[in-house]
Amino acid sequence: MRRAVWIAFAAVCVLSATSWVVPRAEGLPALELQGLRYGLIGFVAFLLVRGRVRFGRVGLRVAAAGVGFFGIPMVVGEWARVGVPEISRSALFAMVPVVVVMVVAAGDEERGVRRFLVPALVGLGGLLLLLPLEFSGSLRGRLMQGAVCLAVVGVGLSSVWLYRLLRGMALAEALAVVCLSNALFLLVCSAVREEFVWRWSGLASVVSLSSLVDVAEVVLLVWLLREMMPVRFAARYLVIPLLTLLESYALMRPELTVRVVSGVVLLAAGAGMLLALKMGEEETMLSLR
Repeated sequence: MRRAVWIAFAAVCVLSATSWVVPRAEGLPALELQGLRYGLIGFVAFLLVRGRVRFGRVGLRVAAAGVGFFGIPMVVGEWARVGVPEISRSALFAMVPVVVVMVVAAGDEERGVRRFLVPALVGLGGLLLLLPLEFSGSLRGRLMQGAVCLAVVGVGLSSVWLYRLLRGMALAEALAVVCLSNALFLLVCSAVREEFVWRWSGLASVVSLSSLVDVAEVVLLVWLLREMMPVRFAARYLVIPLLTLLESYALMRPELTVRVVSGVVLLAAGAGMLLALKMGEEETMLSLR
């Protein structure tokens, strides 16, 4: 891959891994705030392309896949917050590389991509050693767990779909379609949850430091979805928790155990192999229809 792609991938991972040290903006509900952020990005991108955005079949597919990748996980995460702890949600999203490999392998005639399944499972196993799953035993808690698992599958499918769809789109047009569709979806969901408020004082959170970080991350993500192979891009779901864990251990210096060391080694090995393994013809991974 080109050096610019590697730099952008590293920047996304670092931004996501260190987001816990950035003060979170307050004043608006989470879904409404994210909807306004996506709306701002989409509006600026719309102006950059001077309104020349494809709203036909391709545009609708991009919008649907974009909502599946960005919007639905946010909504599910907000809904499942009380039944599925954040640590458990992070562990479940480490399954995204496994989903992506299986989706791509289903349409890969040369079957070369199937060897990426082992590193994906190795990384997942390492993360589960570090972040054991904890779930509620109630019916509602199980429904929330199921919803998170469906969101994980949706993210994997959407990332592969977007890689194919965005190849022929300029970045500004892709941002306009993806972000405006997500803005509409998130604001509607916020209104349905009866959390939609309109306070001018709360709008200051849209231009906060956390918003700037989120905007940069969204722009990089959309560009990487177009430029980076889906399996390699999915490695970020292993790299980000690895960086977060290393940061937390460096700051708090807890006692290291065999389980922790084994988990870190497996997580790093799985992520590294996903990023480093070569394929004879990487373009064969685009055979998904």
